[in-house]
Amino acid sequence: MKRFIFWSIIILVPTIAFAQIDFTRHVIDSTTIVWPYDVFAIDLDQDNDIDVLAACANSDEISWWENDGNENFIKHIISDSFDFANSVYAIDIEPDGDIDVLCTAQTADDVAWFENDGNENFTTHIIADNFNNAQSVFAIDLDGDTDVDVLAAAFEDDCITWWENDGNENFTPHILEGGYDGASSVYAIDLNDDTDIDILGTAYNMNDLSWWENDGSENFTKHQIADVISPLSVYAIDIEPDGDKDVLVAAYLLGDILWYENDGNENFTPHTIDNAFAGVWGVYAIDIDDDTDIDVIAAAANDDDLSWWENDGSENFTEYVIDSNLDGAIAVYAIDIDNDTDIDVLSAARDADDISWWENDLIGIEEHNQVSTISFDYRSTIINGPLLLPEDKNCKVFDITGREIDTHHLAPGIYFIEIDNRIVQKVIKVR
Repeated sequence: MKRFIFWSIIILVPTIAFAQIDFTRHVIDSTTIVWPYDVFAIDLDQDNDIDVLAACANSDEISWWENDGNENFIKHIISDSFDFANSVYAIDIEPDGDIDVLCTAQTADDVAWFENDGNENFTTHIIADNFNNAQSVFAIDLDGDTDVDVLAAAFEDDCITWWENDGNENFTPHILEGGYDGASSVYAIDLNDDTDIDILGTAYNMNDLSWWENDGSENFTKHQIADVISPLSVYAIDIEPDGDKDVLVAAYLLGDILWYENDGNENFTPHTIDNAFAGVWGVYAIDIDDDTDIDVIAAAANDDDLSWWENDGSENFTEYVIDSNLDGAIAVYAIDIDNDTDIDVLSAARDADDISWWENDLIGIEEHNQVSTISFDYRSTIINGPLLLPEDKNCKVFDITGREIDTHHLAPGIYFIEIDNRIVQKVIKVR
């Protein structure tokens, strides 16, 4: 097995050693925002570092914080009149090579996207202005026509809708499910591995977790996964991994974090990760400790907790508290913020009016017996979707431990690309 680490880059044959993870808190903003409801992170200005975005409900604000490369964050307001902004996502909508921003506004009933001109000047475009109690915006090429479509849930309108992009950013609504009482979250991924994008959703009042199967022509068939009391957020990833997508859900009232194991034929078996995480709101999954299995991160608004659950490789989960006094912890995301090859955590604490990032101190590789040193100045490439490799080259992909990875089932994480027996690129896959 090949072992390597990027220092500048240093290629070596190491011994692998894993240590207990500690997280160091860095406050991004706790003075200029009111009720942050959602956070996301991406290289918004394309300068090879990770920036932060947030939707702040009581300041009606969509903002982003520019990373100067040393994790000093400079605030920029995208909009301060987006009434009760409650979700945020970022992707290149057009695509024209820069990152745009999408948001929902609960009180304004708006779904909108903010067009980036390439210099982070943003123009507002309203996709829907009567989407009652809009929640949970997401975007992906749903219909396979190479442009980005938009999805959201409407809590009071009781529906999940997707908006078809015609390629010129004119959006046509398609109601996926009406009468979906208290629609609270939506996510999209190829759940059944048939090369088209399916949709997952939750209905808070209806106590429902379901997925909608895409037949390839955007005709969707509903399949209920489970009755779940008060589900607030849903995510999907291959948790084991065994090559199929599993489903993760946060159930607010009972404090449940649940995952549903996919048998490969979309028959789902429930498993409880935690049943006492009071007021669990946001949930996410990624390999936190670089041991090649998928861990879980969640925020609990009532417990004021931010925690992660370590997967032992057999899907037995152990909780580690990152912070037990994070007032109104509501949203969570994870990505390598400081470009040191481990996964950091981003949080929003609604009642504390706080956005922070938590630096992971994991040292995954201990350096011994260096064979050769080759200096290059490779920076990370951040991808949001499939990893595309040249077909005419001998390509291999390795994770942080040096294990060769099957790129057909690539989970979010950190990877290194080898082309013709030479390591050429570090990649951070965020979704």
